[in-house]
Amino acid sequence: MTQVDLATPNSQTAPAYTIEELVDLPGFLECLAFCNQQLLTLHRQMPREVRYVADLRRWIMTHGALALHFSHLVDPSLPALSASNLFREIAHTNVASPNTVASFLKELHARGYIALLPKADQRVRAYRMTEFSEKMFYLYLQISLQGLDLIDGAGRADVASSDPRILTYMHPFFARRMLHDPIYYASSPSIAPLINTTIGISILNEMTRAQKESPSDNGRVYIHLGSASTMAKHYGVSRGNVARLLAKVQEAGHYGQNDRGTWVSTQLLRDHHRLQALKMSHSASAYAEAYQQRAKEISRQ
Repeated sequence: MTQVDLATPNSQTAPAYTIEELVDLPGFLECLAFCNQQLLTLHRQMPREVRYVADLRRWIMTHGALALHFSHLVDPSLPALSASNLFREIAHTNVASPNTVASFLKELHARGYIALLPKADQRVRAYRMTEFSEKMFYLYLQISLQGLDLIDGAGRADVASSDPRILTYMHPFFARRMLHDPIYYASSPSIAPLINTTIGISILNEMTRAQKESPSDNGRVYIHLGSASTMAKHYGVSRGNVARLLAKVQEAGHYGQNDRGTWVSTQLLRDHHRLQALKMSHSASAYAEAYQQRAKEISRQ
C-alpha cells in the first residue's frame, strides 16, 4: 500500500469562499483568465467531447451522471448511474424529462463515454463512466483547483495530482452544490442565450478573456474577439451557427461593434464573473470536504 501524504504546505487549511469574497479578491481575475484559457484550449482540442458539458442542460445531465458514478464508486451501496436515478438527481432543475435523460445516456453509451454495469436484473440498465470520461473530468476539476491556487497558494492541485482519489470524492460534492444552486441553473438574462447553447459557453469565454480597457461610462467594455469564421473553425461548427448566436446577444444589447471596435456590456461581464465565482466557490468547498473524507479513508487503512 502506498501511503499518501496529504499534509503538504497549506493543504490542510485551503480556504473556502463566498461569491462576493471571490470577486473582490485581487487574484480573482488572474484565476478567471487562467481557467478561461485552459477550458478554451480543451474545447479546441476535443470539440466533440466537450459538447457534452457545453450547454446548461447537458452540463446538468452530465454532472448529475458523474455525481452518481463517483458516489457509487466510493460507496457501492449508493445508487448507480441509471436513467431513473439520474432523473431523480436533476428533476428539481426542470431542464430534462425522463425520456430526454434516457436518450442522453443512450447517446453517451453509443459514444463510448459510459459502459454497462453487469447486473443480475437485466431490466435495469446501470452504467459506469469509462476511464476516459473519468480522466476528462478529473482534468476539469484540476483546472479549477489550479485557478484557486493562483489566488491563495493553498496547493490543492498538487495534492490532487499526487492523490487523484481526492477528485473522486470531490466531484459529487461539487456537482451537487452546483445542481442545487438556483443561481447556476436560473441564469442571468445577459448570458442565458450563450450558456443555453452548445457553442455558446465557449463564445462567452472568448468574449470575456481579453479586455482592451476598463469599462466605459456607457456600460461597455471593449474586447478582443475573433471573427465568427475563426470561432466556428476552432469549435467545429458552422459560421452561421456562431453568427446567429452573436446576433441574439447583440439584439439584447450586450454585444456590438462600432468604430472603436468590439464591445460587450458591463452587465454581461459582471454576470459572467459571478457565474465563474459561483463555480470556484463550490469547487473550493468541495475540495475541503473531499480532503477530509480522503484523510479519514487513509487513516482507516
